[in-house]
Amino acid sequence: MFYKYDFANTIPVPEPFKRYMTPIFMGDDKIITESNFSIHMTEWEPGCEIDEHSHPTDMEAMYCISGHGECWINGEHHDFVPDTLMVAPPTIPHRIRNNGTEMLRVLCVFSRPITGEGLRKRAMEAVEANQKAAKADA
Repeated sequence: MFYKYDFANTIPVPEPFKRYMTPIFMGDDKIITESNFSIHMTEWEPGCEIDEHSHPTDMEAMYCISGHGECWINGEHHDFVPDTLMVAPPTIPHRIRNNGTEMLRVLCVFSRPITGEGLRKRAMEAVEANQKAAKADA
């Protein structure tokens, strides 16, 4: 099968974890209905980041295509630049931030596959939890 990145399929995530997640090959594919992985592109504008999180049963691999960022995996800090790969096994906390001046583009692979809806749901839950915490602190 052949798949192509299409920004029209993008799932925008609002502040405070603003980014653009574009499904490429997901667990809800209509042609290949059984797979042990899914692939999507995530793009961060300068200064944007994702919350620290982990996946209870799934592994995520993130390959930097372009831009300049930094990442934390299990508490360790690394420069996240083109041709670097971060792998987060199940339960290992990780996060990424774009500390550069251009879009940070990262190809993400999940094993067990995630669906487009699952991707959107996890992102929005993080945004809502952050907003709830901010209101409680105010």
